[in-house]
Amino acid sequence: MSARITKAEVAFMFPTARNDAADRNEALRLAGASAHQAAIMAGLHRLVARVAAWPARARARAELSAMDSRELRDLGLTHGDIDAAIDGGR
Repeated sequence: MSARITKAEVAFMFPTARNDAADRNEALRLAGASAHQAAIMAGLHRLVARVAAWPARARARAELSAMDSRELRDLGLTHGDIDAAIDGGR
């Protein structure tokens, strides 16, 4: 067995003093990681909401498509406007 101490053991036993720049860098890294995770979760939430609303949009599209031009005109729509009306102008 060797009595030598490895560099990792020395770093663990005698940590170097942190400076302000390293602290700021670490805070920025953590903030960036948090923002990235929040963006991913928001995207997943929008995807799940869009998929969950799919049956209602399909039902509304079918109901509007079944109307004749006069009934759609009463609503201020044409047959060409149905998709935009259902999808919210996307």
